Amino acid sequence: MTATLSAAPAFMAGMAEAYAAVPEGPQWLAAARAAALASFETQGAPTSRREDWRFTPIEAIASISYRCAGRPERRGAGAGKALCPLAFHQIVLENGRLSRERSVLSGLPKGVTVQGMAEALADSPDALRAFLEKVPKGLPFAALAAGLFRDGVFIRLGRGVRLDRPIHILESSAPDASRGPAMAHLRSLIVLEPGAEAEVVEESLGEPGAPFWSNALIEVELGENSGLKHYRLQREAHEGVRSLATLVRVGRHARYESHVFTLGGALVRKDLRVTLDGEGAHCVLNGLSLQHGREIVDHHTLVSHEAIGGTTRQLYKAVLDEKSRFVFDGLIAVRPGAQKTDAQVYNRNLLLSEDASVNTNPEFKIYADDVSCKHGGTIGQLSPEALFYLRSRGIGEGEARRLLVYAFGSEMVERVKLEPLRVALAAALRARMPEAAEAA
Repeated sequence: MTATLSAAPAFMAGMAEAYAAVPEGPQWLAAARAAALASFETQGAPTSRREDWRFTPIEAIASISYRCAGRPERRGAGAGKALCPLAFHQIVLENGRLSRERSVLSGLPKGVTVQGMAEALADSPDALRAFLEKVPKGLPFAALAAGLFRDGVFIRLGRGVRLDRPIHILESSAPDASRGPAMAHLRSLIVLEPGAEAEVVEESLGEPGAPFWSNALIEVELGENSGLKHYRLQREAHEGVRSLATLVRVGRHARYESHVFTLGGALVRKDLRVTLDGEGAHCVLNGLSLQHGREIVDHHTLVSHEAIGGTTRQLYKAVLDEKSRFVFDGLIAVRPGAQKTDAQVYNRNLLLSEDASVNTNPEFKIYADDVSCKHGGTIGQLSPEALFYLRSRGIGEGEARRLLVYAFGSEMVERVKLEPLRVALAAALRARMPEAAEAA
């Protein structure tokens, strides 16, 4: 790596090690990495002066000098804590690197490729060139991931292929307390050719011990009439920090469905950008966050309707206890010519503490005149009337609060059609119930 970055932010002190750890590759990839790092250098680390970062305490990243994560001391430390059933196809990343011995990829149907990104680059780099030469715009940490990634996941389904079982991507982080704060940069790619269908479950699982920053860029390409159900389960340790950018392009009459569940982490920043690029393209974006302590979750979504007849259904919910904070910025842009667009974006939040806070901003930018667009945001507390009703039926106050909180969150769990995952998420929701809901 010949590119250099300014050393103003404290966390840049560990970047020299990250540059040195980047593996050699073809010349075009080195040029793409340099362009991505130059983009990060131009943008700089985000600050509260940027409109899209003004509610995000970037100090959780920028004030810490992170080092490249090594292999975990205990291999497979989080294996028994994964929510997904073993019956799924599984690919495992430990501290940002593929664990071939823990991955279970035998029996993949014909026409399906599932590899670590480093493996895919070693086997057929030119097949990835058109994707990896792209530099994310307006997303500084995504550009950093594009420049510094060492591994990730590559999934491709051929034309008309329907996956027999879901693919489970388990990303575990086990920091070494003796080495101090660690980081891993990843880049992943999911490609569905025309007519292909798949279910992909991404699960991140953090072990306690020291701050761990996972910074990932995921790109999704959906061909005509293809369909992807994309589940994301976020379960970080209380020191864990995660920045994730997911960029999705949805082709003609293709369908993209996203379900995001955030159940822990000191700071979780997620940027999801979906481009409905073809006629009749469709996306569903759902999310649920359960937070306590001083946890901060920041969701930014941008859906761009580029063609006629696109539909969007978006609903994010959050349950906040103690001094936690939730940020939601959901923008749907209807471009000129994207007539017959049918789009909705809603955010609903439940506060269990006077010290918890929410910043919500669902919005539209519409440049077409034949559209149906709806949006809204709510912030509320448990209903005294509902609590009184349950208590009048002989239910104790603590259990009544638990029932109401569970009912609020379970709507998002019920939208998961993958039954084994839905059952596991329902159990995780009960286990994660905020402490205020248990007050007697």
